[in-house]
Amino acid sequence: MEFKNVFTMKQPDLGKKILELRKQKGFTQEELVEKCNINVRTIQRIEAGDVTPRSFTIKTILEALGMDAGTFFEDSIHEENKIYLSDKDHRILNTSWITGVFYLILTIIGAILEIYFLSSERYSYTELFYRIPYSILFLLSMWVFLRGYKTLGELYNNSFLINSVYIYFVIGVLMSLINILLVIFNEGEWSTDIFSGVILVILFGISELFLGVGIYKLKANSGNFAQIVGILKIVNGAMLITVILSPISIFLAIPILILEVIFLYTASAKENY
Repeated sequence: MEFKNVFTMKQPDLGKKILELRKQKGFTQEELVEKCNINVRTIQRIEAGDVTPRSFTIKTILEALGMDAGTFFEDSIHEENKIYLSDKDHRILNTSWITGVFYLILTIIGAILEIYFLSSERYSYTELFYRIPYSILFLLSMWVFLRGYKTLGELYNNSFLINSVYIYFVIGVLMSLINILLVIFNEGEWSTDIFSGVILVILFGISELFLGVGIYKLKANSGNFAQIVGILKIVNGAMLITVILSPISIFLAIPILILEVIFLYTASAKENY
């Protein structure tokens, strides 16, 4: 069986692992040399992490230690890819999905109130009385919810997901400001309402699209659930951007958000993964 260099662990991790295995077997460096017929100086330098040995040398050492090379590398790769959640990570993820429930409720309330204001005569002060405190609560809950994704992005070195979180939040702030400004300066012009509505839908679609791609990139780490949630958000964002299909996507936004809360809950429930 041939072991290519691509399977070689990086130093100094390789040397530390060989040293650990040798001590587990109760071998001295001299006893290991006798079993694998490799220069003692070479063994010393490998264990110290000073040199990266060839695959054949590693295979010979591992066999002398009674270790299957294939199993050794598979276990090592798994260990390197394992993510350890700190207490802080657990706290953030737990707070994220719990706040996600509140964020979901606020989203539903906001949708109902938007329909109410669109169907009734507009009174600027009435709308402002609702929009300003609502926007503050909505944005705060959004950020706490998104921090869960930011934490997962940091754990898995997923810079796209981290950037997507910032993009999503900035667009959320921008949409809230646009809604407030429209109430203050719009004098009931339907053309303005339609134009601003299209802009808001497209902005929301862009944020959904970016975050969807970021979540989808977690598929290698978090499995099929991340892939499903990511694809749904990507499709939802694409439909919003078309504007024509936006009524369907807005209807789907709530079920997708429920799935996101469940996804972050499952992430918070794992000890290490």
